Amino acid sequence: MAAGNLTPRQKMINMMYLVLTAMLALNVSKDILYVLHKLDVGMYETVKTVEAGTQTIYAAIEAQTSENERAVPFNERAKVLKANSNEVEDLLVKTRSELIELTGGIDTANDMRLEGEDNRSIPNNYMMNDESIGGAGAAKKIKSELTEYKKYLIEEIKQNPSPVTEELIGEINQAFDFQDVMEGKKKVTWEKATFAELPLIGVIPFITDLQSKVRRMEARVAEYFYSQIDASALKFDGVRAVVMPKSTYVTQGDVYEADVFLAAYNSGNQPEFSEIIPEEIIDGVGKIRVPARGIGSKKLTGSMTLPGDDKVYNYDVVYTVAPPSVVISPSKMNVLYRNVINPLEISVPGVAPTDIIVNGPGVSGRNGNYNADITKIKGKEIKISVSVKEENGKLRRAGSKLFRIKGLPQAVGSVFKKTQGVMSSSLLSKAKVEAEYQDFPFDLPLKVVSFELKMDGQPPMQVKGDKIPSKAKPLIQKLRPGSSVQIRKIIAKTAKGARISRVGIVSIDVQ
Repeated sequence: MAAGNLTPRQKMINMMYLVLTAMLALNVSKDILYVLHKLDVGMYETVKTVEAGTQTIYAAIEAQTSENERAVPFNERAKVLKANSNEVEDLLVKTRSELIELTGGIDTANDMRLEGEDNRSIPNNYMMNDESIGGAGAAKKIKSELTEYKKYLIEEIKQNPSPVTEELIGEINQAFDFQDVMEGKKKVTWEKATFAELPLIGVIPFITDLQSKVRRMEARVAEYFYSQIDASALKFDGVRAVVMPKSTYVTQGDVYEADVFLAAYNSGNQPEFSEIIPEEIIDGVGKIRVPARGIGSKKLTGSMTLPGDDKVYNYDVVYTVAPPSVVISPSKMNVLYRNVINPLEISVPGVAPTDIIVNGPGVSGRNGNYNADITKIKGKEIKISVSVKEENGKLRRAGSKLFRIKGLPQAVGSVFKKTQGVMSSSLLSKAKVEAEYQDFPFDLPLKVVSFELKMDGQPPMQVKGDKIPSKAKPLIQKLRPGSSVQIRKIIAKTAKGARISRVGIVSIDVQ
């Protein structure tokens, strides 16, 4: 069976990679660590399932040796394939076991979770550092062994060219791609991009995924050996383990469910499809591509028949469409300001915006776009909670976040855009006093409504409005050069009438 499209299992792994990437930008919670633990457990079970399916292929190859001489050399090659695959996986198992042991082992009383699941220093040292500086350099060892294993698999495939040779070699190259990668504008090694600076529970699933790739490619090559034996004595020319999930998207609190079974197929049969029409059919396998439209869970039903057979085989395609997103959460900046409308964008991956319920003091809005007006709310923080409306009408809690409440920062007072400095007395006497917020994320215009004017040798003068009063102009113009004029106690208002008293002093020396 060709694997041009990602399998449902691989899609699940890719989603896990997104979670791991987001972990580097977040303060990782225990709940996220637990989800990663459960995902790794599921992946590890899948590795064992694929391995068991491959044993069935080996047994089928060996069974052919008694009645088909052509099977004998392939059986010998299959034995070497099995030994080489076991040797590579042994390295991965050893790496996995030593990492777990070095970080405290397994907590048997806590769902078999890893004692050091959030430990970063030991995994980083073990995986990345050379033996000469106290580390194990395991990442380089793994890369070296898998590179040799890849070369071996490709050489085996090239010994018996067939219409699917190039396709299978492409699968192997894709599975074991150890080229340097670009992180921004910087090129980094595969080892660093894959293992550096991750906590233990981030490293272990990557190792498990490598085990999975070894076993999957072993199975593909074993299937290839099997297909090269005289097909006239066989009813099917390929067998593989299939994992069919009920959904390829799992959120925290949900359960990943899938059916696992062995599937036999004949690459010479070109089935006919209805309802869901594949873009192409290769070796009896339809390649389905469905545009991801809308957000939420999707289910499509199709059917297929084999040439010369009236029996109809129905199947369902179930998947979840989520908006493209990246989670970067500066936790120290979770702040809402009084006297402004704080815009909020709220979404839950895989859930339509119309099915999201948001609750919080002063929060309003819908369809992903919300505003928070906390001007009249007392206290120093508020909590915004998000729930999801299920198909049965019940609400499922999706999470919550705590926000700090802060007043507006100090505004900057100015005349002719100057807060201090030297100015001619005639120009200063014509000044208009202004106030504004600088380097503030909100566009919040201010209008000065009063201020206090203090000139050297004169008592403070209270002023209504935003301009130098006429009675003060001759006093300013009579000031000697070097005399100081201060505009202080500035009061401004927002467009909605909120009174702003925190405005910086303006200090000008006349010339």
